Amino acid sequence: MKKLFKINVLSALLATSAVANAADTIGFVDPGYVMQNHPVLLDASIKFENFMKENQAKFADEDKKLAEENKKLTAERDALNIDAKNLQKEQATVEATLKKEVAQLEKDAPRLRAKEIQARQAKIEGKAKAFENKVAAIQKREQEFAKKAEDFQKRADAFQQKIEDANKNSGGLNPQEAQKTAIDEVNSTIKEVAKAKGYTLILQPQIALYAEDESKDITEAVLDAIKAKHPEIKLPEQKADAPKADAPKADAPKADATKTEQAKPEEAKK
Repeated sequence: MKKLFKINVLSALLATSAVANAADTIGFVDPGYVMQNHPVLLDASIKFENFMKENQAKFADEDKKLAEENKKLTAERDALNIDAKNLQKEQATVEATLKKEVAQLEKDAPRLRAKEIQARQAKIEGKAKAFENKVAAIQKREQEFAKKAEDFQKRADAFQQKIEDANKNSGGLNPQEAQKTAIDEVNSTIKEVAKAKGYTLILQPQIALYAEDESKDITEAVLDAIKAKHPEIKLPEQKADAPKADAPKADAPKADATKTEQAKPEEAKK
């Protein structure tokens, strides 16, 4: 099953100004890296991973059913989309044919008896009605599918909530709460470290085209300060040569913990 916690890199995490005053002392922080390595999020992710390993059998049956239903809904949605596209193509042909037949009838009408005119009109109307019935059938299928997708999403969300509640009851953190805690703490710690080092403006490294003094990057100092605030969290040692981007990540299961995200019901409604 996929992990519940997703450590987001939030571009809006650190408010920066595009124009620096000449009097500003500029420093740099990579908030994305700090978030990726925030001890609260890493600890929560590890705990949830362990929780899922211990409780996988408990959720496996429902997870499998949701995944199978999602697969069927995806196939039904794809078939519906194909039929709708084919009907759109047919519409142009039908409209052109009916227009041509109506024009021909108007041209021939003066030489035709009333009975013949009515017969040809009925034939044209029959073709138009047949196409209207096809359109109505597609619309009905779309409505029925929308109800199925909505029902599926409700049950998928309930399953998601069940996992979150079980995780929380076992001592784990709510992912939204953990995320908010980490964001708030990163913001406040950046300010604390920046003031302590005498910086009046902090930018993200991606903004700088050139920086001669690498010591102005206080990313690691911010992360160390955050870690110092959580001495109770003991994380497994990471490999010394591991790149920053390799910090543990996790994807949030939507609808089910394994496969259901492959096609969300919202997509199926298209």
